[in-house]
Amino acid sequence: NTLVQRTGGKDRGGVFRKRRYLISERDPFMLTMAQQRALSQATKCEMRFDAHTRQLYATDASIYQVEPFGVAFPKHAQEASEAIQAAMQAGVPVICRGAGTGLAGGAIGRGLVLDLARHNQAITEFDAEAGAVRVGAGVVLDQLNAFLRPHGRIFGPDVATSSRATLGGMIGNNSSGARVPLYGTTAEHVISLELVCTDGSIVEVGAAEAGLAAWHDEIDGMIAPHAEAIRTRFHDGVIKRWPGYGLDRYLRAHSPAHPDLSKLIAGSEGTLAAVFSAKLKTVPLPKEKGVGLFFFASVEEALQATVEFLELAPAAIEHMDDVILDQTRGQRAFKAARALLRLDEEPCKSVLLVEFHDNVEEKLAALMRKDLGLRRYRCKNDAEMNLVWGVRKAGLSLLTGCKGDAKPTSGIEDVAVPPAALPDYVAALRGLMEPLGLKASFYGHAASGLLHVRPVVDMHRAGDIAKFRRLAGEVSALTLQFKGSLAAEHGVGMARAEYMEAQIGPELLGVMRRIKEKFDPKRLMNPGKIFPDGIYTLDGDLRYAAGGQRAELSFTPILEFAAKDGSFIGNLEQCNGCGGCRKAAPTMCPTFAATGDDLMSTRGRANTIRAVLDGRLDAGGDALLSPALEAALSSCLACKACTTECPSNVNMALLKAELLHARMQRHGVPLGARLLSRVDVLGRLAALAPGLANAGLEWKWPRRMLARTAGISARRPLPRYASQTLRAWFRGRAPRNSDAPR
Repeated sequence: NTLVQRTGGKDRGGVFRKRRYLISERDPFMLTMAQQRALSQATKCEMRFDAHTRQLYATDASIYQVEPFGVAFPKHAQEASEAIQAAMQAGVPVICRGAGTGLAGGAIGRGLVLDLARHNQAITEFDAEAGAVRVGAGVVLDQLNAFLRPHGRIFGPDVATSSRATLGGMIGNNSSGARVPLYGTTAEHVISLELVCTDGSIVEVGAAEAGLAAWHDEIDGMIAPHAEAIRTRFHDGVIKRWPGYGLDRYLRAHSPAHPDLSKLIAGSEGTLAAVFSAKLKTVPLPKEKGVGLFFFASVEEALQATVEFLELAPAAIEHMDDVILDQTRGQRAFKAARALLRLDEEPCKSVLLVEFHDNVEEKLAALMRKDLGLRRYRCKNDAEMNLVWGVRKAGLSLLTGCKGDAKPTSGIEDVAVPPAALPDYVAALRGLMEPLGLKASFYGHAASGLLHVRPVVDMHRAGDIAKFRRLAGEVSALTLQFKGSLAAEHGVGMARAEYMEAQIGPELLGVMRRIKEKFDPKRLMNPGKIFPDGIYTLDGDLRYAAGGQRAELSFTPILEFAAKDGSFIGNLEQCNGCGGCRKAAPTMCPTFAATGDDLMSTRGRANTIRAVLDGRLDAGGDALLSPALEAALSSCLACKACTTECPSNVNMALLKAELLHARMQRHGVPLGARLLSRVDVLGRLAALAPGLANAGLEWKWPRRMLARTAGISARRPLPRYASQTLRAWFRGRAPRNSDAPR
């Protein structure tokens, strides 16, 4: 094995990029068996290096796909420490991952993925009086709030993916959500962090913690001389986060006696250390909430109204356009919300959701006096408010579930500007898109000056990708013009790393590089993220191949998939990786809820099917006989929860039916399926000698034969046959009423 340079694609100037990886001479994307054994033997932590697992972790909710070398599943901090130390000694990069719901590619990469969500889900050390709680990095936000609610508290930052987003991921991205005007970002709620550093040390950092105390003066010396530049570039006009490390937060919280390194870790996207647990502040549950809705004839009118609503100090102002609202049409899960909003009777182009938490009656009354828009509505109760918020939270998945190859695509969706400048920013952005012939959806956090703008492009087509790249570069320049943040919520990741120097300047980027070198001298923690090192670019490592290439089917589908997409591949590609199937309730996906294994989620099955059809898994044979495909399909209950609970309407039951039909048409019905489909015949035969039949079900050699020939596990107990059939039992009993008809 040697450290070599692998030539990447050309950059915008036509110069080939160079990429440096530790690779095997045999396969640049896979560790050798000797390397795998060395990593596994260095720790008790479970590690998987099989191709199927690597493909499951090659994607997240972004547009990118990068196959890792392997995946580790630490159960406690010591196992994470051993895994990181082993990787560092082998020169293998480490990529920390939570639920894989990131939109910038921050949780994927070539290296060892550290899955911190599989086991690390404990909530401990709750101090009701102080309102502080310790959580494992894998604790899901909704899980934490369910724990806190009986105590009258919640965690303030409220991301739209709260049903599956982990606190570790929220800390890594410094997430915020809709109610930033009230609660701020995740970093502002961090008391201390338990870190696993690159040397394997496990330390606690925070304002009142002594972890890494020997580093304080050195890091202080890196940041303090640039305080003026930091305050100028990272100004207070943007209330979301700034790209890269939290230099501004570090300065605001700075105390010579107690430097707070947690302010640098929050938002560092796993490039400095692994966050294994965190002590967090919580806030009281709002005593009351109120929501007012305003309906507009255009996005421009809605954004102008936003500026006027800000004077009422709302907790949140959320914007939804007709692109999102139209996607709810015909979906059972959103039928009640559409009726409440009267979208069919009184259509509109734009809706503003305005929420208040204190002095609700007074503020809502003032809001309703505003003579703006086409119409307005005040939600009457919590049920109505939850219906409207449900539509808003499903925004991303609704958009990526648009029918057709061209879909609203993430990449420029994370720009925040001072809220008062939002109307002008959107007007300028439209001016950039019109010459390219691009349309977009506009939705998101209007009160924070952040709309998730997603241009509609076909990421299979080279021409559309070229337009997307040009637009991204122009948006980077536009963000600077408006003194905004290019990565205000979703992080830098792969999508925005190449624009970092332009965004924050060489001086502040240099400060961040020195901090990175202190924490990660080998530069192996999530390399290529945040820093423009040429490893990843906006249009590199895309999930779908450019130039119209798509998965080639070796069979002809017979189902129409008429309800949504009109094709097998269309429905398969509706899965955007958002991870909605990882949620705990109400149904989807029951097998994931039982096992916690990503393969057992709808997302995992969709990724498996795609990898098999693309030839990335079990290549060389008949795809329909792929063991990976069998593992994904055989565990699917075909419960159809995904057809209603997945906002993108991935119909896994229909996909499974199509694949099984194609396999059986080509290779025949397997013995196991034939046996189970004729249980009536088996029952009649067993009734002739039930004792012998039951003994056969318990003997080892018949069960082993069933396992080998029919796939019925020998470990699974089978129901016993009764000694008497129901017919015989019935014949032996006289009717209770002899006059009753027989």
